[in-house]
Amino acid sequence: MKVPMIRWILFLLISVTISCSQQEKPDPKEFQILKEAYLTGRLIVVRSILEEKSKQSDLNPKETILYLKTLFYLKAWNEFLNVWKQSEVRSPELILLYYKVYLLGGQDSKQKDEELGHLLDLLIVSPEAMLLYLRLQNFQISHSEKKLFLAQVKGFRNSLDVLQKELETKK
Repeated sequence: MKVPMIRWILFLLISVTISCSQQEKPDPKEFQILKEAYLTGRLIVVRSILEEKSKQSDLNPKETILYLKTLFYLKAWNEFLNVWKQSEVRSPELILLYYKVYLLGGQDSKQKDEELGHLLDLLIVSPEAMLLYLRLQNFQISHSEKKLFLAQVKGFRNSLDVLQKELETKK
């Protein structure tokens, strides 16, 4: 009695695995066309295609990033936030866009600690992240944070000076 039941369960597991692995693979040509449309400024077209696709099935990470960027540049703040909540893609670029939505869209800036942590991770590499953080904190920071930020600004300037010298010598 147990052996047929085990075979039946094994059969179900194998068939589910096979059916899941045969799900629709993203078409790289279709994504390339969407990306080119995005780069040429056809944001409304990209938005409508990705919106329809998201209703039918989940978007892959590249499509999600493209969709969020499109919504940002179309100033569709509420839709951006809805897609953001459903998405698990958290690239550095999207994190910056997320906080810009709060600042530009006049949204209530109640962020999750995890999302604020992502922004804090970017402070050491992005002056824009630093500015966003300061604006989110209404420029109310402690003296020690101010000293750290000023030191970081100095580091950014040094890096830019080195970059400028390198570019001038390559002419």
